[in-house]
Amino acid sequence: MVRVRIISLRLPEPEVRRVSEISAEAARCWNDITETANSFYLSHKKWMSKGDIQKAVKGGYALHSQTVQALTDRFCGNRETAARLRRNGDRKARYPYRTKRFVTIPFKKAAIRYDRDGELILTLAKGNRLRTGFVPEEGTVIRTAELVWNGAGNYNLHYTFGVPEPELLKNGLSAGIDIGEIHPVALVCEDGDGLIVSGRLIRSVKQWRNKVLAKLSKQISRCEKGSRKFKKYVRAKARLRQKTDRQIRDMLHKATRMAADFCSAKGIAEIVVGDLRGVEKNTRKKKRLGRKSRQKVSQMEYGKITSYLNYKAKERGISFVRKNERNTTKECPGCGCHNICAGRNYRCEKCGWEGHRDGKGAFMILRKKYPDTPLPEIGIFFRQVFPFFKKSIAGC
Repeated sequence: MVRVRIISLRLPEPEVRRVSEISAEAARCWNDITETANSFYLSHKKWMSKGDIQKAVKGGYALHSQTVQALTDRFCGNRETAARLRRNGDRKARYPYRTKRFVTIPFKKAAIRYDRDGELILTLAKGNRLRTGFVPEEGTVIRTAELVWNGAGNYNLHYTFGVPEPELLKNGLSAGIDIGEIHPVALVCEDGDGLIVSGRLIRSVKQWRNKVLAKLSKQISRCEKGSRKFKKYVRAKARLRQKTDRQIRDMLHKATRMAADFCSAKGIAEIVVGDLRGVEKNTRKKKRLGRKSRQKVSQMEYGKITSYLNYKAKERGISFVRKNERNTTKECPGCGCHNICAGRNYRCEKCGWEGHRDGKGAFMILRKKYPDTPLPEIGIFFRQVFPFFKKSIAGC
């Protein structure tokens, strides 16, 4: 099982310039890879293989040889992803084509070293090494690494490492999880016990960020491009994005960890998660949502939440399954008829069943996989991402 860590580096200014030069060199390599592969396709009507691309760009750059190979691997991976999306009907998906000024620098195992004190050293090119100032935990074997520009004058270190993968639980309960914008995680077990983690603080951070970014953009529009004021506001926007991204990532990790811990305590062996892929597409064209709702949906990190739930569940031996959640909000768990839901509570006009809409939605997602699951008395425990207060919603 592969895990990822993100470390904020504090490189001095000369080191930042040196890494930026290597990033520009990596961009030159990427542009040549893109041009070579795309020209071959236009001439021969078939794609150039990964091995042929590596031979074409070998030895022509001031980069570590494994970095050049990693850039080729990245291009081929992007190409395969675009092909898969186009086969599935997404005609807007494009193969790599952009000319880049800078590119994230990848490092394979051969370019990763340690000094006697355990400090991580990255080989940028032949005779050009970077001391990161970061000492990994004892026993951690880094597989790959990347230097990623943080947008605020320095770099972040992203690295992967392997951890033992536990055996999946064979016997246990099943639970459904509904991912949402107000409540990032709403979980209900087949016995009726549930957990809802509020994401209103996350939404508050996003709303504040949107307002401040709009003000800064307005100030930038009044400045001469390249002036001191212009650069000042651009740096302020970058710092704001960096800060709020860290805050949101931290809160999403907290929310998903609460759900994973709840599953472990309940002895849950399988979670069924609603698949929201594509929910943000064509909302304006199909007039499905208003302007403000479109912004909320487009900024909802359902992919991150799903990814965090997936690896946290695997760490605890819990199986992870995705299911299409179509009509799970409208359908009544008691009689099966459809009702328009308004507010945070659901009420069936035919049979009178009433309950929390997200808790009910999570249970209906579970029923998508197990249609014969009997309807229990659902009791929801409500939690905040930061524990300002706790309350229980019983008998819903």
